[in-house]
Amino acid sequence: MQTNLNKDSNFFERTLRIAVNYGYSGIPELAKALGYSSPEKLYRLKKENAKPSVDILQDLSNKFEDLNLSWYITGHGSFSHKTSVKEKNDIDLKANFIREKQETYTHHAPAVVTVDSHNRDNIVLVPQKLKAGYLEGYNDPEFISTLPAFRLPGLNNGIFRMFEVEGNSMSPSFPNKTYVVCQFVENWITGIKDNRVYAIISNEVQDGFLKRCLNKIKKYDNIVCKSDNRRQYPNQNINPHSIKEVWEFKIHLNDQVPDPADIYDKLYDLEGEVGSLKAVLKRANLLLD
Repeated sequence: MQTNLNKDSNFFERTLRIAVNYGYSGIPELAKALGYSSPEKLYRLKKENAKPSVDILQDLSNKFEDLNLSWYITGHGSFSHKTSVKEKNDIDLKANFIREKQETYTHHAPAVVTVDSHNRDNIVLVPQKLKAGYLEGYNDPEFISTLPAFRLPGLNNGIFRMFEVEGNSMSPSFPNKTYVVCQFVENWITGIKDNRVYAIISNEVQDGFLKRCLNKIKKYDNIVCKSDNRRQYPNQNINPHSIKEVWEFKIHLNDQVPDPADIYDKLYDLEGEVGSLKAVLKRANLLLD
């Protein structure tokens, strides 16, 4: 039997149904299976009147031999040459559930991106003194336009921000006033990796943006934000719904170069203490004998 999709179905909806039918958790996994370095190529199909490129059509056809491209292009007919009405309805229900789940924790490119004279993305700097302003104006073109912007070699094929570290919660890894360059994270469920460093843009995060994170979204619906200076700064459990943006740490700029002599002195002191302890234990054993 031939069936029609809902009138509001579009290419993105049908792409999501393809992902679900073939066992992928969503658009990011489907993009990876098609060999794309980023899911943005498929997320663009969300835009009004967006249509897939010839490359996408060819990639889908090559990857899924039983996929009915006529259904994908027109929205009419069967999902595949093998799909029954019941199977299609099950796919639709599962796709709707996954779409609602992913939309909660999937955030597309920032609304405001600056470019240079060659139309390449700039790195926007957020200094300490403008932290509060960024929390409110992260998607305000007028505010972002007031921030310094520049480029750094080797940082391409992504959207980047530079943040100035505030305080000593991430010392000694990132001392106060260190500059960190971070890349935008689109999908928080798959993009936030345990024990990596991220700039978490949220009013709930204390002691600066930068934190080492544990991703507990799937299990507990929260993100554990840890400070490297844990003796003075305890862990925080952050509700993802309070987060505005997530940026993954890539490089840092720091004029506070640690003196290796300090480390060597501590090692020498430790070696001396261990040697003295061994001598005391040896004498004690001799006395006992």
